[in-house]
Amino acid sequence: LLTRERVMQTQGQLEKLGGQTVTLECTFSTGNQYYYLFWYRLERSGAMDFLFRIDENNDEENGAGRRFSAEFRESSKFFSLTIKELEPTDSAMYFCALQEDTVRRLIGSPVQKPTPLAFSP
Repeated sequence: LLTRERVMQTQGQLEKLGGQTVTLECTFSTGNQYYYLFWYRLERSGAMDFLFRIDENNDEENGAGRRFSAEFRESSKFFSLTIKELEPTDSAMYFCALQEDTVRRLIGSPVQKPTPLAFSP
């Protein structure tokens, strides 16, 4: 099953002063019911830093710290990253990414526990 996913960032270059707040916006489309959205930062050194991940159920992982937060609106296919108290090290290229998923976690426990085997000497 092939789906057509798309991620768009339309803001271009943003300029802010230290201490200010900035919000980066991303819109996306996917035909898959299971997916992850990510924010990454490309450092001047070339390193790609993971910042934030969220899935279609709003389960999130913040890899960037307290100054970073994300907003996810599934109904309008909107995902944003807000950075508070900007620092010089925040100057970088930021990327929004979408990963579609075909299988999701299995929740539950076995219906029948295995029977232990007994060996006699």
